[in-house]
Amino acid sequence: MGLLHKLIKLDKALMLLHRALRPIKDFEEIEIRKTLGRILAEDIISSIDIPPFDRAAMDGYAVRAEDTYGAELENPKILRVIGVSEIGDPFRGKVSAGEAVYVHTGSRIPEGANAVIPIEYVEAIGDKILVRKTVAPGENISKRGEDVEKGTRILEKGQIISPADIAMMKAIGIRKVRVVRKPKIAVMACGSELVDNIEELSPGKILEYSREIVIGYANKLGAETIDLGIVPDDESEILNRIQQVREKVDLLVTVGGTSVGKHDLIPHIIRKYGELFFHGVSVEPGKPICAGKMDELPILGFPGLPVATFVATFTILIRALERLTGVRGRYAHRTVRAILRRKIWSKPGVRTYVRVRLTRENDRVYAEPIMISGSGILSSVVMSDGIVVVPEELEGVEEGREVEVIVIRDDIPF
Repeated sequence: MGLLHKLIKLDKALMLLHRALRPIKDFEEIEIRKTLGRILAEDIISSIDIPPFDRAAMDGYAVRAEDTYGAELENPKILRVIGVSEIGDPFRGKVSAGEAVYVHTGSRIPEGANAVIPIEYVEAIGDKILVRKTVAPGENISKRGEDVEKGTRILEKGQIISPADIAMMKAIGIRKVRVVRKPKIAVMACGSELVDNIEELSPGKILEYSREIVIGYANKLGAETIDLGIVPDDESEILNRIQQVREKVDLLVTVGGTSVGKHDLIPHIIRKYGELFFHGVSVEPGKPICAGKMDELPILGFPGLPVATFVATFTILIRALERLTGVRGRYAHRTVRAILRRKIWSKPGVRTYVRVRLTRENDRVYAEPIMISGSGILSSVVMSDGIVVVPEELEGVEEGREVEVIVIRDDIPF
């Protein structure tokens, strides 16, 4: 039975693969400045109040609110200034009836005061001030613990750390934090005809570059990668390379050697020495995708043609990394709605990934298909801004229809 008769749907392929992928439980403790984009391995509980004391929300005078009752522009209240509360050098006395202390934004509110009069409502005359506005208790004061109260859980285990999260951890005195270990991915290309450098090219040899897509995406998404280079179409050589990383990585990705030719050894080796979950997925391009495991090492086998490698990476590797990190939807791409410039043809029963260029005209976004077929045309990916996914149940999409485009470039402004 040929490959095309054994295709399974992408959703089923992902389900079978996920059973073999174990979410990473290991963690490492690192400095908070190095945690951007990492996954918290523990809850973060504040051990302090922020702010740690009542402080002025603006420049003005700390007073007892009741001393201002009835104050108006034409009928001011008169208070005596007894000092200044500087930032880092707070006033150490107590504010009593008829008294005021000058405060700066962020400085400590002195004992006895319960409000701040903004400076624009005050006229200073010697050691006296004329107060021309009534304030209520608590007005213009940031209360102790207003931002964060001691004992509050401010960040949760499993959360992806943002720049604001790093600032918050520093604010509560944390210098190091536990984060989930990065996924470790090994990548190797398979094919006796492949070489790594253009200087090695000779008749019958082909420069290998498809695995750069896998390595690049894995690195971009926060994984650690081990490049195993190129391995010839030789069973013992492939097994030796797998053995090198068997206990060192969370996933092995092979590029090439997954079709049904006599030199396509990856599915054969997985089936012979382990368990083959599937071989052939109903996606276009990229049908000859396989997956399985040897011992406890999950293995993903991707086609070697670059566009097929891209689609396999885009559809399966990203979901595998989400499974390993335990964060569902972490790597979701941005999408835009666009009008299709021309018809897309697709085969029923196959999920088709069409590369498109995006343009904007008169506040409308248009999608122009670049290349519907041609798994070896890498430039069709390089020139594209996004992907239109045609579901299995459709037989193409008509010109002029509005479609959802998955944006694959970071520099698209719309």
